[in-house]
Amino acid sequence: MTGQLLLRSKPFCVSFLCATVVLFSGFASAQDGRGKSSDDWLIQNDKPKQEKLPQGIGGGEQRDLIPSVPGSPRPGTERKKPPSPDYLMAKVVWGASITIGEEVIQDWNLAPNDNMYFHKELARPNGFMYLETRIALDHFSYDPKLMPALLLSGVREVKFSPQIINRLRNYVLDGGMIVCDSVYGSPWFYETALKVFGEMFPQSKFRELPADHPLYHMTHEIENVTYQCGSDSDKPFLEGLYIGSRIGVLVCKYGVGCGWSNKMDVFAKLQERGLAPKAYSQQSAKQIGENLVPYIVGYSRVGEVEGKAELYNMVDQKKPTAEFVFAQVKHGGAWNAHPGAARQFLAELEKDSSIPVNFKRISVDLERDDISPYPFLYFTGLDDFRLTNKQIEELREHIKNDGILVINNALGLATFHQAALRELGRVFPGGQFKRLPPNHEIFSSLYKIDRVGYTPTLAKDKGAELGGLPVLFGLEIDGAIRVIYSQYDLEGGWNEIRYPLSRGYMPESAKKLGANIIMYVMTN
Repeated sequence: MTGQLLLRSKPFCVSFLCATVVLFSGFASAQDGRGKSSDDWLIQNDKPKQEKLPQGIGGGEQRDLIPSVPGSPRPGTERKKPPSPDYLMAKVVWGASITIGEEVIQDWNLAPNDNMYFHKELARPNGFMYLETRIALDHFSYDPKLMPALLLSGVREVKFSPQIINRLRNYVLDGGMIVCDSVYGSPWFYETALKVFGEMFPQSKFRELPADHPLYHMTHEIENVTYQCGSDSDKPFLEGLYIGSRIGVLVCKYGVGCGWSNKMDVFAKLQERGLAPKAYSQQSAKQIGENLVPYIVGYSRVGEVEGKAELYNMVDQKKPTAEFVFAQVKHGGAWNAHPGAARQFLAELEKDSSIPVNFKRISVDLERDDISPYPFLYFTGLDDFRLTNKQIEELREHIKNDGILVINNALGLATFHQAALRELGRVFPGGQFKRLPPNHEIFSSLYKIDRVGYTPTLAKDKGAELGGLPVLFGLEIDGAIRVIYSQYDLEGGWNEIRYPLSRGYMPESAKKLGANIIMYVMTN
C-alpha cells in the first residue's frame, strides 16, 4: 500500500471481437447469421431426463442457515438433521411452442436438462443441497425466500404481459435474481431480454461485470474463459442489472445451458443452418455455473435487506434545519450500491452521539439540483463511471464553497477504484490522495480508532499488509482536507449483512469510521 494515490485521466479503449460462421441455407440470412426470424433458432438440443434423487436429500428440519459461501464467516452452528428440500433456481416455463413436422418444440426447454445438471453437478457436490424445479409465471408465489432465483432460457423474443412484468419487477426488488440464458446465443432473445428488463428498471441499466466482480471469484477464479463459438476473446462477458450492490438480472449473451447439460453438438447444426451461435465452452460454462450457485445463496440474503424500503421518521418530512443531511450523489454508474445502509447508520449515529440527524438520505443530481444547502456530499459506486462537464464544475464549486466530498468504494472493487482516481483527476488536475496517518484527528473525532476489523476477503488478501489499521485517503484543497476516500467498503458494514467477497470493514469498525467521518465534517 502506497501512501498516496495519483489522480490522472487515462484514455481507455474497448475492442469488440466477433467471429461468425456464415453458410447460406434456406433457414437463415447469410448476411449476419441472425436468421430470417427467431424461429430459425428452434432446434431441440437433447431429450428430457429424469433425475434420480440422491439419498438423504428429502426430509429434515427447515433450512435456517445459509451454506458457507466464499468470503463469508462459516456459520457458528451446524444442523442436527439434513435440511428440507429447498429450491435455489427454478426454470421458467414461458413462451409458445412450435410444431416442426411431428416434433413439438418449446422455446423455454430447448436445453431440457440444463437446470437439472446445474443442481446435480454444480450445486450439490459443493454442499448446496437444493432440488431442481420449474415454474409457470401465472402460478408462482414471487417470493424470493421460497425461490431465490429464476432461470429464463430461450432463443425467441422475450415477451411478458404487463401483469407479469410488474410481478417480476417486485420479485427482483424483494431480493430475487433472474438469470437470462441466451442458450444458443440467439440475438433475438439476447436483445429483447436487455430491452424488457431494462425498461422494467428504468433507474438502472445493464453493465458489463468487471473482472474483479464477486461472481467471477466465488468458487473458481475466472480470469480467462474459452468459447465454443461466437468469440475469439479469452475474457468472460456477462451483463448485470444492479439492484443495490447485487445483480438483480443477469444476462448471458453467450449460452451456458448446453455446457451445463454436457450437450454441445447443437452448435454445429445451427451453423449448418447459416446461423452464428454464441456459447461458452463446456468447461467455462460449468465454472460460471459453479460460481453462480454461492453467489445466488449469499446475495439473496443481501437482497432481503437491501430490498426493503427505507423508513423515515416524521421529522424527515420537514425541511432540515440544524440536522445533518446525508446527500448522496447520483452519477452514471451504479451509484445506489447499498440501499438502506445510510438509514441504518444514521439511526445508530443519532443514538450514540449528540449529532442532530435527518434520517432521510437525500439523493442529488449534479446536473439539475441545487446542492448548496448540503455541505456534505457522499459518492459511491461499484464499477466504471464518467462525470459530465457539468458534474465536474458542480463538484469543484462545492469544494470551493467549503463543502466536503466523501467517496466510498462499494465492495472494494478495483474497477471503481480506478474510475474514482481517474475522474477525481479531472475534477482536481494534479491533485494527490494521501493516506491519512494513524494520528489524524479523523480517527479520534468521536471514537478512538487504533485497530479495525476487515471482511474475510480483505483480511485474506491484504490483512498482513494493512496491519489492522484503518485506511482512509484525503485530498487537500487550500490547506484543508476536502475530499475523503475509502478504498475499502464502509457502507456495506452499516447494513450488518454479509457481502460475499466484499473487500471492506466489518460492521463495528465501519460504523465507528463512518461516525468519525461525520463528526469530522461537522467540526471542520
